Amino acid sequence: MQDITEVCLCLAAIQLLLLAVVLVRDHSHDSSARASLFLIATVVTHLLVPVLRAHQATEAVLQVAMLVEALVPYAFWLLAEAHFDDDFRLRPRHVLVLAALVAVGGLPEVVPAVRYALWPLVPRLLSLTLMGYALVTVHLGGRSDLIVSRLQARNTVLVLSGMYIFLELLAEVFFSSVLSPEATARIHAVTSLGLVFAVCAICLRLKPEVLRPMRPVPEPALDPALAERLQHLLEVAQVFREEGLTIAVLAERLAVHEYKVRQLINARLGFKNFNAFLHHYRIAEARKVLGDPARAHLGVAQVAYEVGYRSLGPFNKAFKEITGQTPTEFRASRPGLAVALAPSESS
Repeated sequence: MQDITEVCLCLAAIQLLLLAVVLVRDHSHDSSARASLFLIATVVTHLLVPVLRAHQATEAVLQVAMLVEALVPYAFWLLAEAHFDDDFRLRPRHVLVLAALVAVGGLPEVVPAVRYALWPLVPRLLSLTLMGYALVTVHLGGRSDLIVSRLQARNTVLVLSGMYIFLELLAEVFFSSVLSPEATARIHAVTSLGLVFAVCAICLRLKPEVLRPMRPVPEPALDPALAERLQHLLEVAQVFREEGLTIAVLAERLAVHEYKVRQLINARLGFKNFNAFLHHYRIAEARKVLGDPARAHLGVAQVAYEVGYRSLGPFNKAFKEITGQTPTEFRASRPGLAVALAPSESS
């Protein structure tokens, strides 16, 4: 390996390690920071694997390093969820995906019979799939995010990092045979150094809020008339009942830019996510309907459709998360309102 390649890879790794020091020093208790540390660890290992090979590291060290670098797509997916999901916590699916990646990567060592020509593509294709899903999560999560600074800063870093990893994986799968190994290594090293410098600059200088846990911020100066119009839409027009209501639709109704609607809902009503905002108002209305003796004849599905849900499943889930009861249990707990429901409406 040429010296310039090693120098670039080591400089990139050092920058990421310095970023990790800042995260540990200032934000070690934040779930997003911990997920960032995990991603940094996998990327640093990925950068240093060629250096370890060039300096003839032991086989055991190389095996461990290669296992850790294989987790870069997984770490990015985990970071994407930690950044955009306000209710993020480790779930069984995270463990299952991790186990699948480790199993697929290590299977040829355990079962030599699977070492056929196309097997090396399997873990890479799995990683591509995971990266693609993570990028879709970033995009869709941004649609409902009501914290403008998080939407701008974190989305920039995640998309920049994600697109780099995604394109690198594509190159490994489809274009590794086009260039010489030396040229490929040099391009990889220089590109990595440039990207790492850009990400560190964004995190530490341009958008330092990327590294900070979300805390309450002072309410921005908002138009009182706009707040009154939003209140009218919610309390009088009950716009939340409309199926498929989005921030864009609400902004069009209010005749303002989307970012003002995000700021208004976040600052005045305290919601970080538009979906949580909709669930709050829809479930509040559903509780009124379910507790109304005059409407006791309505089935749970009818109530769900009436308050804006397209199907019964999301309604039942949101109702249970907010109230601690299913709609059926809630209605049964109201004196004189227990009704016999059809099997398709019970939950």
